[in-house]
Order: sequence, then C-alpha cells, then structure tokens
Amino acid sequence: MTGCYPIIGQTWVVYPQTGEPTLIVPAQEAYLAEDCSLDDVRPYECGRIGDPTPVETCARLLRQVCQGKGLVDKAIGYEDSPEVVAPPQAAAEPLFVGQATVALLQEAFGSGLRPADELFTQLKSVKTPAEVTRLSRTNEIACVGLSVFKDEAQPGRRETEVAAAVERAIYSRGVGFKGAFSARAWAQVMSGPNTETAWYYPVSKERRIQPGDLVLIELATVVDGYWSDLTRTVVAGKASDRQREVHQLVLDAQAADLLAARPGARGDEVDAAGRRLIVERGLGDNFVHHTGHGVGFRYHEPRPWLHPDSRQTLVVGHVHTIEPGIYIPGFGGIRVEDDAVVLREGAEFLSHTDFGLD
Repeated sequence: MTGCYPIIGQTWVVYPQTGEPTLIVPAQEAYLAEDCSLDDVRPYECGRIGDPTPVETCARLLRQVCQGKGLVDKAIGYEDSPEVVAPPQAAAEPLFVGQATVALLQEAFGSGLRPADELFTQLKSVKTPAEVTRLSRTNEIACVGLSVFKDEAQPGRRETEVAAAVERAIYSRGVGFKGAFSARAWAQVMSGPNTETAWYYPVSKERRIQPGDLVLIELATVVDGYWSDLTRTVVAGKASDRQREVHQLVLDAQAADLLAARPGARGDEVDAAGRRLIVERGLGDNFVHHTGHGVGFRYHEPRPWLHPDSRQTLVVGHVHTIEPGIYIPGFGGIRVEDDAVVLREGAEFLSHTDFGLD
C-alpha cells in the first residue's frame, strides 16, 4: 500500500478511509520511504544503546496517530495471520503478528480492533499498473538467473554449485538493475532422478549432474519487496526424443492455460485447459499438483488459485503462476513455470527466456 520495503519489519502504516495515511519507520530505514507515495512519514530512533525499544516507541507513535486522526475505538482492521503477511528484507528472521503486537495495537486503537486478513488478501491479490511494472522488473532480474542456470547446468557440476551461481548472479547483477535497491534469490536445483519429486519443495543436493540428465530449477526472486516464482527444465547435453516430447507437452499445456486465463474465468477452468492435454496423452496421473497460485507480495499468495477444486474467479490485475509439470518414475520430472498478469483482453507472461531444453 506504500511501496516501502522494510528491512527489520518494525514498520507500520495507518491507512484511514479518508485523509492522509501515515508511515512509521525506523530512522535508519527512512530512505526506503523516499520513493513511496506518502507525505506523512514519521521516523523513529532504535537500535542503539539508550534508544527505547521499537515496541515502546511504536506504541507511542501509533497512539499519537490514532488520536490525531480520530480513530480511537473506531473499526480498525489489521493483518493477523502469518499466512498472508509479507516478509521484510531480513527474511531470515521475519516478524509476524503475535500476542505482543495485538496488545500494542489494542492499546493504541482501543475496542474497534479486528482481524481483516480477508480484506487484505483481496486488496493484495489485485495488482495496480505500478505494481505490475515492479513485478515485471523482478521477472527480468529472475530471468538473468535462469540464463546462468542454463549455462551452469552441465555434466560434472553439483546441484548446489549451480544453485549458488544463480543466486550470486541475481544478487550481484540485480541490485541497481533499473533502479532496484534490493535483489535476492532462493534457487533449488535438481538433476536426474531428483527431478522425479521436484513437485514438492525440492532441495539442492551435492549430487553431480550426469550427461543426459534432466536438470530443473525452482527459483524464488524478490526485488524491492516484489516476488517472482519461475521454473525451467533443461538437459545436460543432448536431449532424447522422449525428453523433447514430454517437454513440448508441458509447454503446450502452459500455453493452453495462458489462453484460458481471462477475466471471469474460474481457477478450475484454467487448470483444466492444460491438464486436459496431459490427460489425453495418458500422463494425467503424472501431473500431481495445481496449475498455479498468486504471486507478488509473497512467493506464494493464496489468490488466485488454479486448481481442480478452485472456484475463485480471475479479475484484471491478478498475477499468478502457470506451472504444469510431468513427473515420471525412472524418467524424471519436467516443469515450466512463468508468472502471468490478467489483463482485460487476456493474460500475458511477465517472464521470458530464449533457451529451450538443450
């Protein structure tokens, strides 16, 4: 709602229905608010010996804002669940809403405080044009990492070495790209038989890639608080006819899903468009997961959900993954995943690479 991507997570925004919003931010992070759309930014000192704790200071500042805006005992919604709260830059130790935070908010705002996770989920699922521009930049930077993945996925390399090269490229080349202040990535690379279970939160291992192996990357990238979620599968060497056949089927399913992802379409309808092609080829049992999920302020967002059981309806501004995959015992797994934005005339991908299977 502000464009400010905090570092430690002790940042607050009070956003009234009428009047100006207020951003409360550590003084050391105030520069992060320079590009945000708010005029009322209130820095506070913290972190040094002698400074009050952030809880003490934020409680005082929130009370001031609440009283100044006439919000005492009015209906105030807040994000309550860690399932929807976006992590700060210091993602190794994210702060989530707990009992202490709720007590702080109750002290500041009074009896009208109530969880509003559903409201925030709805608001965050529909991206503004400015947010789509930010997400496009994240995808561009992520695709730099995918190109490095293609170059590094060679026989003899360890999965962990390939993953580290991708993360290094995004960190070193992403910061400063089109003005990006922060860029980080989490790359998981699997090869050979390890790709067979790549549908379940895979982990890079010390395994060395062998000639002819399928090599798959699951890549999360965050740039200034905006996330992408991409996957590519390549072959370490020359692809076999069977590998090409399955890879092309995945691409065809993804293209069908993209065509179906229009405003008004339900999640199950989009899922069925690509899944139908895979079922027709006798591999339906090998496509074991959903077709897509929301993405943007988190690596995985709950809306929209593209799944056989989903009745959620796509609207203009939704950003979601399209990630069909086929996983065959004794053969391996192939998945292709891109991020797509729903526009009035249909969906289009935010991510693009110019390499194929080999």
